[in-house]
Amino acid sequence: MKKTIIGVAVLTVIFILNSTAFTADRPKPFGLEVGKSTYEDCIKILEARNWNYQEYEKKKLKIIDEKDPARGKNTFILAKLKDMKGARGIRLFFSNQSILDAIIITLDPDMFVAVMDEMDDKYDLVKKNLMGEDFTDNYTHVLWEKDNIYIELQKLSAHFVRLLYVEKVLYENYKDFLFKPYERFRRQEMKPDWMKEL
Repeated sequence: MKKTIIGVAVLTVIFILNSTAFTADRPKPFGLEVGKSTYEDCIKILEARNWNYQEYEKKKLKIIDEKDPARGKNTFILAKLKDMKGARGIRLFFSNQSILDAIIITLDPDMFVAVMDEMDDKYDLVKKNLMGEDFTDNYTHVLWEKDNIYIELQKLSAHFVRLLYVEKVLYENYKDFLFKPYERFRRQEMKPDWMKEL
């Protein structure tokens, strides 16, 4: 009797774990999983897809040599996507433990609506701002979440669109990475004198 009860209990636990695994399926763009994929896993995927890539330090943006022992630790990889219409490139960011921290996919500007529709079908909407301003902190963006991952589609300017995958706790670190708003420095438009009378 005890063996039957234990067997039923074990099967129940396995069933619960399997069912929650399917409901909490984390995003895996191109087989890459933020917070889980190792540096080595990512390199294998890049090489299997025949994507050319270069690795850089996060802070100084210095190129990392292939034999450098610092590879995969607080670095990022910039890869060109091959045979992917509408996608320009991908950046993979690694922690000091060589785990994938974030993914940024650079897209053609005309892909914004199509990608937004695709993400709406897959993930839970958090925030939508379709009336943002170029080159400011208030850029056009849509933010979704799945499990503990944020997915943000960003239209930073008319020609600069990207898709970010990052764990919620690291979102603030990566949402503006390699993008600095320059609203304060934007050239003021010439205003003719007649405008004072408006």
